[in-house]
Amino acid sequence: MKYSMREAIASDVEAMDKVMQVISEKSTNLEKMASLIEKLRQDPQKYLLAAFDPETGTLCGSLLGVVFEDICDDGRPILLIENVAVLEAYQGKGVGRQMFAEIERWGREMDCHYEILVSGLERAGAHKFYHALGFIEAKGFKKYL
Repeated sequence: MKYSMREAIASDVEAMDKVMQVISEKSTNLEKMASLIEKLRQDPQKYLLAAFDPETGTLCGSLLGVVFEDICDDGRPILLIENVAVLEAYQGKGVGRQMFAEIERWGREMDCHYEILVSGLERAGAHKFYHALGFIEAKGFKKYL
């Protein structure tokens, strides 16, 4: 099935919250989420992607792409991918692959020369999927502010 892809909008907030609960332990403040979605829409270097089932209109997956500058090599930017989530009922049905194809298309359009994916250590099933897409696991550092 071909899923439809577009940038998330504030009115997607309730459905987006359900998708984010796949990777988060609790619901979000919907008012704040709506405000953040609109803020992301105003920044041309950020893309909150929403995937929809064309038959039901269900928002079934999402991810966030962020372009940031890189001062190394030829100075081309890097694409960071975060908050990847697909509703359980849609996992294994091509949603994730289509979302990555779309965000990578956007990254090339933004002239990114590589991508970095952030994923929680406990998401072993998702990591198998990321490996199948060509991502390589690396150790990193994290510090909460």
